[in-house]
Amino acid sequence: MQLNNDQPELNNENFPRLFSPIDLCGHSLRNRIVFGAHTANMSEQGLPGERHLAYYRERALGGAAMLVIEPIPVHPAAVLTRGNFRNSTDEVIPHFRKITDAVHEEGALILQQLYHVGQHGDSDNSYHANWSPSGMPSYHDSDGSHTMNETEIEETIEGFVQAARRCSDAGFDGVEVWAAYHGMVDQFWTPWSNQRTDRWGGSLENRTRFSREIITRIRKICGDDFIVGIAVNDEPDFEVALQRESIAEIIALHDRDHLLDYVTCGTGSYFDFYKLMPTFLYPERLGAELAEVLKGAVTHALVIAESHIRTPENA
Repeated sequence: MQLNNDQPELNNENFPRLFSPIDLCGHSLRNRIVFGAHTANMSEQGLPGERHLAYYRERALGGAAMLVIEPIPVHPAAVLTRGNFRNSTDEVIPHFRKITDAVHEEGALILQQLYHVGQHGDSDNSYHANWSPSGMPSYHDSDGSHTMNETEIEETIEGFVQAARRCSDAGFDGVEVWAAYHGMVDQFWTPWSNQRTDRWGGSLENRTRFSREIITRIRKICGDDFIVGIAVNDEPDFEVALQRESIAEIIALHDRDHLLDYVTCGTGSYFDFYKLMPTFLYPERLGAELAEVLKGAVTHALVIAESHIRTPENA
């Protein structure tokens, strides 16, 4: 194979914007490169080990300004794979502290993604009934899901908050709330999967109450200098899914109250699973169009694009 030696050197001179620093919630990022969250499935009985330490240290050493490490389930019902981290005990804190210290030593910030798949759970792995806003079917499990009551909604919100608290205690610079893929947060946002008639459903204010309550409580317990971002995905090709204009309206509502420090835009969901890891058949910069829409919707939060951004020119 012949290497292409005509590529410009990856540095500030050739890509000044990409390599310029930027502030995020009082933290300085050395450039605009973010290593996004993805499940590595390397946990050892639910705890991060030496392989995680080496994996994330190497990414920080490579020059990324911020790492968002793989999602941690915030509740037993959220567990999707047996390689997921355990969040139900403070036992994880010293294990994560080794990773955050190593990443900080290499000059990068480090966040953790917090997630709940809601109706798309897998009780064979979670050993728990699947919970969701309105008891809709699961992508993974023929048993479907259970409609959450007030107590279970509160329990889930507190799960997000305590997971964030553990992240803060472990030295993470912040968390990313997962509202993509039609997971639980997105299920509350989407009228098709949220058919509730109480204070958690119906109007836009009610459908976003779940996510706004999560973020408000995280900020209260973790402090103003703790980064809080949110992950969303571009509109799937399904009528019942949220479209770009609706996503922008929801993000603008969160941004209005300064709840978010950033929003990251990807592709793929349980409606269009094939776009989660898009093949060469798809064009570059798949998340860029949604990112452009969201830039016009926010005044406070930074906007990050992901999915098929594989060259500095496209970044």
